Amino acid sequence: MIQEKHIPLDRIKDMSAEDENSPEGVNLKGVDYFMNLTADDCSEKPVPARHPRTKTSKNQAERVILSRFRLELIIYRLSAVGLMISVFALINIQGQSPLGTPYGLMAAGAMAAIYLLSSLRLPILNLVPLRHQRTDYHRFWSRELRFVLLATFTVFFAGMDLPVTAFGLFLGVNLAVQIALFILWRWYNLRDSRMQNFRPASKSEKNVIIFGAGERGKRAADIFLKYPDLNIRVLGFVDFHKSGLWRYRDVPLMGRVDQLDRIINNNQVDAVIMAPEPEDYPASQDVFDLVENMGVNIYVPPFIYNRKISSCCASSINGQSMLLYQPIKQGVPEKILKNIMDKAGALAGLIISAPILLISIIAIKLDSRGPILFKQKRSGLNGRVFEMLKLRTMVNDAERQKHELQHLNEMTGPVFKIKDDPRVTRVGRILRKFSIDEFPQFINVLKGDMSLVGPRPPLPAEVAQYEPWQRRRLSVKPGATCLWQINGRNHIDFEEWTRLDLQYIDQWSLKEDARILLKTLPAVLRGDGAS
Repeated sequence: MIQEKHIPLDRIKDMSAEDENSPEGVNLKGVDYFMNLTADDCSEKPVPARHPRTKTSKNQAERVILSRFRLELIIYRLSAVGLMISVFALINIQGQSPLGTPYGLMAAGAMAAIYLLSSLRLPILNLVPLRHQRTDYHRFWSRELRFVLLATFTVFFAGMDLPVTAFGLFLGVNLAVQIALFILWRWYNLRDSRMQNFRPASKSEKNVIIFGAGERGKRAADIFLKYPDLNIRVLGFVDFHKSGLWRYRDVPLMGRVDQLDRIINNNQVDAVIMAPEPEDYPASQDVFDLVENMGVNIYVPPFIYNRKISSCCASSINGQSMLLYQPIKQGVPEKILKNIMDKAGALAGLIISAPILLISIIAIKLDSRGPILFKQKRSGLNGRVFEMLKLRTMVNDAERQKHELQHLNEMTGPVFKIKDDPRVTRVGRILRKFSIDEFPQFINVLKGDMSLVGPRPPLPAEVAQYEPWQRRRLSVKPGATCLWQINGRNHIDFEEWTRLDLQYIDQWSLKEDARILLKTLPAVLRGDGAS
């Protein structure tokens, strides 16, 4: 029975990136996590540590905690000062001097109290108990709610008679400041943790033995040999199959697995690295039991499986430690910024396109019978089905006619497209040429079903015909535009289309999203590749 270990959220999320310089893409962060596990974490009964924590490592931990506390203190004070400035600005709106009126003095006093209470983080201000604040998001929104309520109290306490628009602007600006500070806080946490991953846990050197002399064992040895600052000394290998004078990079074979107990007894061994080959997994449980019973720490690197695409990080489900393999590489700050960009861009797109949409709606109603919007079930993130919106560009019974036109399909794979589709109406051809029929998808982006940039959402029937490698298109939110949109659209076949989507997923960045959006606009205006 393995004792449940709760991993702090910051520590889990800070391990989500890979070191590009590590051999064969080995994730040093995951290894560093496992290198800090002790036998206490893997046994039902506590086992005394072989090397007590040194004073140096304790001082390092204290400095890290103090550094993070200072940053959080600065952020709280910046928030409070920004709030105070906002209150004084609102007093100025009334044409009064902030400190020249009793109201201004009372506001200053109230904001000074907010400043002190926020800095000290007194429990009286914690609207959400700390035991329920499981993530940075909980803590952020708890603090934001706290500041908004305190600001409201201050404004009314000062007796200011303000228009609703001014008060709304005040709260909106404050929210923007809080989000910016939250992103700063997350960036600092990630940066600080990444630096910590390459610092030795203590000045004392740890002696380890690697169980497994195959490719996995060699990869584990490569890590410790390449990064001596980890203070890990590889004594040697033990293996089921190899024997004699076999060596790897001056690291010797110490013996066979049945000699492991003698090897541990005859050497100062702090830990055993479990890195067996897949065919040795069944027998490796006996090795684990032996090492555990001898009171030696056991480390399990994250390369249990040979991965080609996924990044590996430590995660937790209901407090149970696990390894998480992710096919996409998006950190928390990047996800937040992408979501903000999606929502802001979709809202701006709806506002800008409103006149064009109005004209298009009138033209659709005058041209043919049927609804204005065409609603269709599409597959989104991880295959979740949602209702995608488009302006109707076809006749009313287009879906029925599709089966009769299958022999005219010009696309390979599960996709159905015809260049001169007879089902498209006169107005529909114009709307399609300039992608105006796609404008309602801004609503899908605002709802969270889609993103501005991402693979186009397929039909569930198309997904059912996917080959396994093609389904990776569903590992991110579908988008209104992507590389396919700006590279000829219907002029490329489905396999090339999928390759472009996977290229986008593997090379994703906010900069790439911005580049695709900037290239989409001229492509749409020219009607490139549209049918």
